[in-house]
Amino acid sequence: MISLPELRAKAMRQYMAVLRAHLEGENIFPLPIRASKALDRTQGGAHIYEQLKELVEHSKNRTGSGYWLSTKPNRKTGQSEVSRIEFETRADFLGFIDKQTEFDLLEANARRTASEVPELLPLLQQTPRLLLDNLADWPGLLTVCAYFQANPQPNEYVRSLELPLPTKFVEQHQVALRPLLDWLIPNFVRAEETDFFRRFHLLLEEPGIKVRFLDAARRLHPAVSQCSVWASEFRQLNLPVRRVYIIENLTSFLAFPPVAEALAVWGGGFAVSLLAGADWLRDKPLFYWGDLDVHGFQILAQLRTHFPAAQSLLMDVGTFARYHGGGTGGNFMPQILPNLTSAEQQLYQTLLQTNARLEQEQLPPRYVAAAVQATVSGGR
Repeated sequence: MISLPELRAKAMRQYMAVLRAHLEGENIFPLPIRASKALDRTQGGAHIYEQLKELVEHSKNRTGSGYWLSTKPNRKTGQSEVSRIEFETRADFLGFIDKQTEFDLLEANARRTASEVPELLPLLQQTPRLLLDNLADWPGLLTVCAYFQANPQPNEYVRSLELPLPTKFVEQHQVALRPLLDWLIPNFVRAEETDFFRRFHLLLEEPGIKVRFLDAARRLHPAVSQCSVWASEFRQLNLPVRRVYIIENLTSFLAFPPVAEALAVWGGGFAVSLLAGADWLRDKPLFYWGDLDVHGFQILAQLRTHFPAAQSLLMDVGTFARYHGGGTGGNFMPQILPNLTSAEQQLYQTLLQTNARLEQEQLPPRYVAAAVQATVSGGR
């Protein structure tokens, strides 16, 4: 016969079905629970009673609440045996699995949904877990849903939405809000977008691209030697320069020497992908200077997927042999980089084997300045 813990586990597995039925207005009580284990009748009536004792003592038959046991006499032994286990009412069921308080809150939120955003009710009937997992926050979620019903394409920054909620509420509840909004405003959802903000027409602060004017005569304003612009704006700039140097590390970017008719761009590691789409860069000599390590060459290769003609700067065997002092890099994922030159490929393979690292900042300023000047005087 089923044990009390097993009965509780089986009842818990019926909880979601009970919620679904309630939200659909269906009464599924009395609710039977199958007792899949047979009794051992080989040792007589006393042994049968011992197997049933715990189940009987905690039943509604004895306590007045919980599961009800129906019995019938065994023809051979004359002993009464359990023939059916059921919960006669929802209150019996919820009390047994200790879910009455949770259910009351769920029911209150369901009533509130019916009043404020009734269009959500069919979704909740299909997926009561959405409601169950967000009981405490449900009033706020309904407030957001009602706002999007009235403003399905806000085109505002999320913290600027006119909501009587903490400004971070939407950001902190993206997981809960997404299926609700997908259901409510399907004709206004950017279905191809996985990012929550883009999906629901919310503005985002774009990542910025930091630039330095290496020639004062090419500045946008005489007083501005460097600035940061959004990536979408950078793609449209088409600045009046002849050469562009993309530099991985910030200190090296800030200390980069002056160059006539040139611009420096802070790459910020793998953020070089932000430059994709800046077609005006394709018409200019483009140089990339990164750390002499595995990541540096992987970033260079990534840049070349967008700008195949990009050249490396100070990422050669001679520089590495001259200034490497034994430094090592961090963890990396080996990659095949077919768009490296043969000389770059040779050094890259060495770095893969040794995980050696020469940081940009370790190169002497005079050495850097001479290499940069060579890109100008050498016609590169």
